[in-house]
Amino acid sequence: MEKGVERTKRVKYGEINALSKKYIHDNVDEVIITNQRMIITLSVLYFLVLIAYNIIIPIFFSDWGVHVIVLIIAFFRYRKKQRSLQEVQAVSAILQLYVMAFLVIVSVVPFEKEQPAVYFAPIMIGMPVVFIYSYNVAIILNAIETVAIVVVSFFVKSQEIFNINMFSSILTFVVAWYIIHILYSHRINESKHREKLRKMGMTDKLTGIYNRAATESMSQEYMQENRDTNFALMIIDIDEFKSVNDTYGHQTGDEVIQHVAKTIETAAGPDNIAGRMGGDEFMIFIKTWETQDDMKKIAADILRNAKKIEMPDDRVHVSCSIGVCALKGDEWMEYDDMFKCADKALYYIKEHGKSSCAFYSKK
Repeated sequence: MEKGVERTKRVKYGEINALSKKYIHDNVDEVIITNQRMIITLSVLYFLVLIAYNIIIPIFFSDWGVHVIVLIIAFFRYRKKQRSLQEVQAVSAILQLYVMAFLVIVSVVPFEKEQPAVYFAPIMIGMPVVFIYSYNVAIILNAIETVAIVVVSFFVKSQEIFNINMFSSILTFVVAWYIIHILYSHRINESKHREKLRKMGMTDKLTGIYNRAATESMSQEYMQENRDTNFALMIIDIDEFKSVNDTYGHQTGDEVIQHVAKTIETAAGPDNIAGRMGGDEFMIFIKTWETQDDMKKIAADILRNAKKIEMPDDRVHVSCSIGVCALKGDEWMEYDDMFKCADKALYYIKEHGKSSCAFYSKK
């Protein structure tokens, strides 16, 4: 029940435009594909509406060539290949105004010459909620349609019909605004929920930092995209962790892992990738460095703060050992080889005193 409430929670009005832009940015491929399909769908529906309307009142739209061309272009251009966001946004806006022109005409030249726009104005709700636009742009397009209907009604119809058109159009605009707000809020909350699930799949349940799969995936992706960059891989292992579990129990052992994870995440900073590889082993992927001192500072922070972790008594103390494999921009290793090298450096320091840091060297 709580999950359902979370997904339908209303978004604050002052935040909705910024969040709608973020949604488009975070889900750009999905937004483009959805709206390309919507362009085709609306083009087909609009064409069918034109046919139906001309059967009833064959006064307007006698030149079918334009509408056939629009339908053909929409179908063949957006059926398969994904287009740019800017193009799809522009075409969606043009199609919105194209539909608006039809709406204005049918609202002022109805079946019996006196039919108010209330029967047609709800068409305004259709396009803006496709979510190709930010919230503010959707409302502006909606407002343009409303103003157009009211203005044209003023010049074409009688005062009585104009009053009905103005009332119905403004009422529909308010209703459309409310519906757009609800739908945009729902889509934003849906996106937040999806992001939360994605993060849950990427994070380690015990510590809250990245899990092994996410750490390795992001590190390998960065390496492939930044081959000329100085980057480094740092493996951290808790010394004599088995003694912690044997002496104080697994609950205390879990607490130690959580404290060490927090220490490692803080030392790594927001620009690097920190994750738990499993058990008492952690990793930091350092995206860029200039000198060895940059890496030594991170290692020193971890070593120093790990020793500050409080234990129930003095029987066991917490410390860490660190192995580092650092590559310059003109060097290259595959991720697996780099991990093995850092692992060799880690076991070297494990055999030579622990609670320290070693850098891998081919020598």
